[in-house]
Amino acid sequence: MIKSIIMKNCATYPADEAVIENCQKVNFFYGPNGSGKSTISNFLHNQTAPQYASCKINWENDTPTDIVVYNRDFRTRHFKEDIAGVFTLGEATIEEIKSLEEMKKERDKKQDNYIGKINSLNKKIDEEQSHKDEFRDTVWKAILKQNETDFQEAFSGLRGNKEKFRDEVIERYKKSHSSSETRESLKKRYNVLFSNKPEKCNTIDISISHLISKLEAIEKDLIWEKVIVGNKDVPISKLIDFLDNADWVNRGRSYIRENGTCPFCQQNTISEDFKQQLNSFFSGEYERNIEHIKNLIGKYKSVSDLLISQLSNVTSNDVAVGVGNLDIQKYNTLLDTLKVLFSNTLTEMSSKEKEAGKKVTFPDSTSKVNDLLNMISTANSNINTHNKMVDNYNEEKKALVAAVWEFLMDEQEALISGYINDLSNFEKTKTGIQNGITQYKKQLDELDSKIFEAGKNITSVQPTVDEINRSLKAYGFTNFQIVPSPTKENFYQIQRMDGTLATNTLSEGKETFISFLYFLQFAKGSINAAKVSSKKILVLDDPICSLDSTVLYIVSSMVKTLIKAVREGKSDVEQIFILTHNVFFHKEASFINGRITELNDVNYWIISKDNNISSVRSFGKDNPIKTSYELLWQELKTNTNASLVTTQNIMRRIIENYFGILGKKVDDTIIDSFNTTEEKIICRSLISWINDGSHSIPDDFYIDSYTDSVERYKLVFKDIFVKMGHEAHYNMMMS
Repeated sequence: MIKSIIMKNCATYPADEAVIENCQKVNFFYGPNGSGKSTISNFLHNQTAPQYASCKINWENDTPTDIVVYNRDFRTRHFKEDIAGVFTLGEATIEEIKSLEEMKKERDKKQDNYIGKINSLNKKIDEEQSHKDEFRDTVWKAILKQNETDFQEAFSGLRGNKEKFRDEVIERYKKSHSSSETRESLKKRYNVLFSNKPEKCNTIDISISHLISKLEAIEKDLIWEKVIVGNKDVPISKLIDFLDNADWVNRGRSYIRENGTCPFCQQNTISEDFKQQLNSFFSGEYERNIEHIKNLIGKYKSVSDLLISQLSNVTSNDVAVGVGNLDIQKYNTLLDTLKVLFSNTLTEMSSKEKEAGKKVTFPDSTSKVNDLLNMISTANSNINTHNKMVDNYNEEKKALVAAVWEFLMDEQEALISGYINDLSNFEKTKTGIQNGITQYKKQLDELDSKIFEAGKNITSVQPTVDEINRSLKAYGFTNFQIVPSPTKENFYQIQRMDGTLATNTLSEGKETFISFLYFLQFAKGSINAAKVSSKKILVLDDPICSLDSTVLYIVSSMVKTLIKAVREGKSDVEQIFILTHNVFFHKEASFINGRITELNDVNYWIISKDNNISSVRSFGKDNPIKTSYELLWQELKTNTNASLVTTQNIMRRIIENYFGILGKKVDDTIIDSFNTTEEKIICRSLISWINDGSHSIPDDFYIDSYTDSVERYKLVFKDIFVKMGHEAHYNMMMS
């Protein structure tokens, strides 16, 4: 059976879903045309259609049952030239029928046992889940809450999820639940490890070896110890060598003027020959050596500046300085010493440039740089030691956390072991029940096979032919009948008495009635011979469309008989859904002996549509269609497509029921309530119109001439209640 239906994101049903809950054996749905009834029946017929992807059926015990739907599409699907035959039990001996019925009863009993086992399993699963939830809350309080102050880090990542914590408890318990630790010893270790949580630190990264090599190469260049002299082949060279003043003379050259005045004695003693000798003395190798010295000085300054910059940046990394325990004061002192050394070296180099003939030497800068590098190396060694400690710390932390858990598992051993034992018992019980379910399912399959084999030789489509023809004849349809198809085995045809096919020439009303008779055979059988005795669910979606009032009552009576068989369990139909827009059919099908009776296995719903959004409202066991008088108002209010005769009949019956206390002169009393002659004439025409229409059958011309008068006379009908002082009653009934 269906427990509930969810309609969502299809046709006029919204995304926030309409839920039909607590479905019973018999389910009545009332709703106007276009309210969403057919959407429900179409979904039940074709649940896998893409437009119903968001819709859902919840089955009792998760056991689906075949659903057979009667709606407008049913006639389209089935009523062709050859109609598929419905297999039912045909002619058979009493013993064969009895044997089949006994197997079906046995199957029903097995089915009840099968469902009982499923219910027991679901109950046990619910009990198990309840026990898990209870244990979850217990360990949350007894273990986490009682210990998170002392051992907070041991529960890292678990404090926000009770289920996760419960599962961790079980996993930790299975790993180890024996501990020799005490709470105090664990707390002491915890405070040491977790008071200040260290982090790893990057070492001081400095790469200056290439700079040191460059400085060392410059400092050791041979030029610094070379005595640079001029050209020995020049006559004046002997004098310069004797006086040993080549550097002084070289500097003086830059001051010689064009007028031949000596820059030193200011006498006109500089001849062209003298200038030529001086230039020759200082040209060639001498000039190349001076230029080489200038290049070395430039390189030394740029390299030493870059080296000082990189060494200075070391102290800007506060974390590394702190973790490496670098003595900043000593480091900066050494750095300042190195700066002075570089400055002095550059001074000496510059003096060599000026006095090329003298030799110069420099203090070793490499040793000073190495002093600084040794301090950096010591700091990096300290950092590496720290990082190893951090790595060991993480291992120590893991070991401590494991020890804390072992202690807590040991402390709560009785609680946890009892729970694990309970889970084992639940699992054993569920396995036993599941084995029973499997066994019953096997027995049911075997019985289904036996029922099929037993019914295979006694099922036939002929009883369906006979049953439909008997119904047609009994209800006055004598000009056509159902006959077996001459071309297809186990198919029917609709044939007139002259032998011609009537499939395409039947009126809509006749086709509707015969298609309903055909559908009712599904309650007794199936178009699949293997499913003749299978349980099924029937859905009737407005089965009285296009039927006249006489046939409406016949169909209502048939539905009532079907409902009775379903409720009493005397049919293979285990559940039925009836959807209609016709209040008279709803009354006839749902009223018991003309009165409303609440039944435990019958539920009612009303489907409505507002702003193009469908909704389903449950009335439980309370039939929302109360009395025949209310039905009249409901039909007048909602059925805008009602025929002229139907509208006249409804108005007459309402006036007779409500104003019947006025006696035989009710018409005159109503007419006299209007004031003017014109109003009285209009009122009299309404009364004549409804009396004429409800007591006679006018010809087609008469009907056509008055069809457009319905809405106008509805206004006059309202005025009757206004003039008679009963406007409040009219408004209440039409609201």
